[in-house]
Amino acid sequence: MEGYVVTKVLSNNVVISQKDDEIFVLIGKGIGFGKKKGDPITEKDIIEQKFIQIKSEHAENYNRLLNTVNEEIVAVSEEIIKLAVDRLGKELNSHIHIGLTDHINFAIARLKEGINIVNPFEMEIKTMYPTEYAIAEEALDLIKKRIGVELPESEKSFIALHIYSARVNQTVGETLRYTQIVKEVIEFIQKELNIKIDEKSLDYIRLISHLRYALYRIEHDKPIKNILLSSIKRQLKEEYKLSKKVCDLIQKKLDKKVPDDEIGYIAIHLSRIKSNV
Repeated sequence: MEGYVVTKVLSNNVVISQKDDEIFVLIGKGIGFGKKKGDPITEKDIIEQKFIQIKSEHAENYNRLLNTVNEEIVAVSEEIIKLAVDRLGKELNSHIHIGLTDHINFAIARLKEGINIVNPFEMEIKTMYPTEYAIAEEALDLIKKRIGVELPESEKSFIALHIYSARVNQTVGETLRYTQIVKEVIEFIQKELNIKIDEKSLDYIRLISHLRYALYRIEHDKPIKNILLSSIKRQLKEEYKLSKKVCDLIQKKLDKKVPDDEIGYIAIHLSRIKSNV
């Protein structure tokens, strides 16, 4: 514990500290009470979270954020990150301390101005990243509890996106790219079949989940074997034909050839959807 010195008190539960020129976020009930800049941290029993280190490559931007964003917003953002780490059971990319805090700050500013930005990928995000979405639901409750601001429901999907991106070490833009492709694929399927897929149905959830992992496998050249491929081509001719069209779209988006095995798996999902219309 020795060597950690308070550089900024964000709230009674969150303080920023420094050790050996490195920045650490400390979270614990009452850890900031009565503390001021320069005080050492020695109360082992009140620290709930291991020191969350802000990586050196993000330190400059984080310091800039500390000087420009309301302390309450930074504090609640750090509590949300701790919540996510606890729920996921793993550390998150250090960039989330900047990206999520900046987003929440911007969301609160928009709300005060009466601007509500709708996330066009809300349903896809909720379905593709259910664990992160559940954490985001808790995050909105925490924001309301800590600073008295009730953010709109659409913010759940934005926050979930930040959490998932930090979990898999992607930028939010990269994660959103997959989400956008999935949305386009679903819209293409609905147009081709002239149907509206029930977004609450098990078939929809299965298809979305499969596409999420399929995109990753295709882009990273990690093929999987489909031992039913011959039977699928023979018994699900129409579905396989449509699946090839779907995979042509995916191929254009990723600039990667889609293996026949993946085409076969998507054909199975299409068959389930058609049979339940």
